[in-house]
Amino acid sequence: MIENKCPKCGKKLSVFYLKQECPKCKTNLLYYGLEERLTQDRIQAEKEDAAVKNFLYRLKLSSVGGARQIIRLILFFTPLLWMVLPVFVLRRSGGSTFTFTLQGIIIGFIKGELNFDELLNNKLYLLPILTMIFVIVFSLAVIISSLFSCGKKSLVRNTVFSAVNAAVLSVMTALCIFNGIGTGAGLYFIFAEYIVTFVMHVLCDKEIKSRIEED
Repeated sequence: MIENKCPKCGKKLSVFYLKQECPKCKTNLLYYGLEERLTQDRIQAEKEDAAVKNFLYRLKLSSVGGARQIIRLILFFTPLLWMVLPVFVLRRSGGSTFTFTLQGIIIGFIKGELNFDELLNNKLYLLPILTMIFVIVFSLAVIISSLFSCGKKSLVRNTVFSAVNAAVLSVMTALCIFNGIGTGAGLYFIFAEYIVTFVMHVLCDKEIKSRIEED
């Protein structure tokens, strides 16, 4: 049961006591400590406002706070551009070929050249498409990681995400080649972009730390 008492003198009050003043010390029960509570609320609000501003500042510094960060951010989206080029090439029986590009896959589903049953039952189609999906998904993970590049271990985290991204692509590419699927120019551009991104992680980390020290 909640104890009802005067906040100043500590006199116990009945739960049915509805008067505004304490019967013993005449303290206004409604307004006692109000100024102190308002001060505490103001201090807490200032702390929260400062925390939000600091978060937004670090987010901006990590993403678009400088030329290097902007270049790195643009690089994160280039795998989509490279997938417009041939990523994998499948030589079908009869001499025809199917080129795995982003637009080619979309058109393939629209025209009925590709269907989900075929993907699930034919690894020659499944592996290249899974590889391209992994490129997109892991690229998004790298983007999210890079938005928080102001921490002490941000470079390590960004490097790990990029390394996992490259490792997954390497494994999937090896599986495709092992199954007789050819590779295209888009794939090599994606690998090259991963290397450049790693270099940009290092350069951005130096610039971000320098900016924080200056501020």
